[in-house]
Amino acid sequence: DTPAEGGEKARADLGLDERPVVLLATNVLGDSLTLGRQVFSQSMAEWISRTVQYFSGRPDVQFIVRVHPGEVLTHGLSMAEVVRHVLPRLPEHIRLIEPKDKVNTYDLVEVADVGLVYTTTVGLEMAMCGLPVIVTGKTHYRGRGFTTDPVSWVSYFKMLGQILSKPSDFRLTRAQVESAWE
Repeated sequence: DTPAEGGEKARADLGLDERPVVLLATNVLGDSLTLGRQVFSQSMAEWISRTVQYFSGRPDVQFIVRVHPGEVLTHGLSMAEVVRHVLPRLPEHIRLIEPKDKVNTYDLVEVADVGLVYTTTVGLEMAMCGLPVIVTGKTHYRGRGFTTDPVSWVSYFKMLGQILSKPSDFRLTRAQVESAWE
């Protein structure tokens, strides 16, 4: 329900600087798009937990966790609670956007250099914008040639490190973007 205001406004409002921006977009826990969709993690919550731990040691990168706005309609564990369990106090380079926060997800996509998703369609939309996207769950667009699709924790963290070394080198080609649009 939050109107888009543009990436530059989001960048200013969140106090983002020139360091690369990684956007992790969550699903609603228990959504049918997350159930039984594991590839290498036990659950989406475990994937988020381990990813937050990884980024806690990467102050060279700005990490945004965008909790799905649909969580306001659910009862149960919030992915914001998963993040806070790992990092009760967020370092300056990590931002947590909660379900009720008035931040448009597409403004975040506009400022992101890399996308991380479990199965959310925001991953497909990021690819449609040319962003490199790492998909960690089984989703309809995984394996179509325009996402990076690790099959283990080792390959996930290796791919993440490679992309973060120079995100601009991993932007999607025109053909990959066109494939995402198809």
